[in-house]
Amino acid sequence: MINDLLIPALLIAPLLFGIVGFVFQTKATLWGLGFGTVFSVLSGALLYGVSTNALDAYHFGGFLPPLGIAFEALPFGSMILALSALILLVVFLYAAVSLTHAQAVLFYPLGAFLALGFVVIYLSRDLFNLYVGLEILGVSAVGLSALQNSSRSIHAALIYLFTTLVASGLYLLGVAILYAKYALLDISSLSLVVQNDLATLVAFGFMVTAFLIKTAVFPFSFWLPEAHANALSPVSALLSALVIKATFYLLYLFATTLFPFAATIYTVLGSLGIVAVFYGGIKAFLAADLKILIAYSTVSQVGYLMVVFAFTHAYAYDAMVFALLSHALAKSGLFLASGAIIRTARTKTISRLQGFASVTPVAVFAVGLSSVSLIGLPPSLGFLSKWYYLQSSFETSSWLFFAALLGGGIVSALYLFKLLILFLQKPLEDEGTPGGPEDPAPLKTLTCKTLQWSAFSLSFLSVFLGLLGHFIIGFLGS
Repeated sequence: MINDLLIPALLIAPLLFGIVGFVFQTKATLWGLGFGTVFSVLSGALLYGVSTNALDAYHFGGFLPPLGIAFEALPFGSMILALSALILLVVFLYAAVSLTHAQAVLFYPLGAFLALGFVVIYLSRDLFNLYVGLEILGVSAVGLSALQNSSRSIHAALIYLFTTLVASGLYLLGVAILYAKYALLDISSLSLVVQNDLATLVAFGFMVTAFLIKTAVFPFSFWLPEAHANALSPVSALLSALVIKATFYLLYLFATTLFPFAATIYTVLGSLGIVAVFYGGIKAFLAADLKILIAYSTVSQVGYLMVVFAFTHAYAYDAMVFALLSHALAKSGLFLASGAIIRTARTKTISRLQGFASVTPVAVFAVGLSSVSLIGLPPSLGFLSKWYYLQSSFETSSWLFFAALLGGGIVSALYLFKLLILFLQKPLEDEGTPGGPEDPAPLKTLTCKTLQWSAFSLSFLSVFLGLLGHFIIGFLGS
């Protein structure tokens, strides 16, 4: 079978390239771009294999669960993995012209290990193996967030580190309780015997809390704004677009397979999502720093993912998938575009970016496209997400959620239009302050264009793929 080679290759490639990148540091960028290409091809092949039903579960060493560890390519997980590989490749191209050599020698190997964490999380069906994937992902993400090497970025990275370690400990404690009760770690096997009792609910509580912290769901989002805003722009894109999606995927997977009986708790989670939409949106509107605005926008958009737990209607699942795809593409494009603008302006202060549509037009266009998707305007992926959520609310008579979803779109429009209107105004006479936060030197023309078009490609996909929504739903239903 094709997965006899493909799934092991997806695990070996990031591990190999990560180690080689650390050893042969003079060619770090070359190794990184090579890995990004290979990983995208392998992830694309996995997605194709799933679409043609050419893949099934892979058992390491030939041992079946519960003795062995199973990896399985499911439609949802394989699609997010392919999306992650695509965004990773574009971000690697962006980093090739935006990072110094000292930053690149750490960025690319850590990026490869980040990809390894994605593979384990999206394909593994073993609870302890998922813990290993979470640790790989968390440590890599913390290392990446500290690459800015400023006092603020290191402080934010330390808070991120301790937070993710606490969350990992809670998850592991939940796994220990489940194993003590059922003597099983395989998700498929465990789902057949799991019971609605006190021990299981305690384990569920620990694991859900861990995922809420790692996904930065309000009120556990305290660590996210500073960690994302003070990181390098390509790192911010990876953290916002990909890292928090991996832990949300596990939260949704566990909710639908291991703990489907906790309906009351899921209603609470859906309500937290609505609160997050407004809390993050208001904080974004009040932000004076461009990257802080985008970071709080992430807090808000994560809320739309959580709304799926408030519904049992089939449309809600489709809405969540579109919200995830939309946010991953739009937010990565938004962070990359902001990086291009900041490096040109040499300031992150929003009020100093007036008129930058004439200075970095492609980057501002990318911001506009990302805004279309994040607000939920047609024909974007974000529009499909809002549409299906509203349909779920209407058909289940959930009028409070219906009104909240409409209101959330208005809040998103307020802070994003605030940016776009400022960019389109007459430029200030003094554009920027020398010695900016990411690059004190003026950008070369080719470098600036590369940064802008990299951002544009992802923002454009967040709108264009909305035209292919029918095919996405068809694939997930295969």
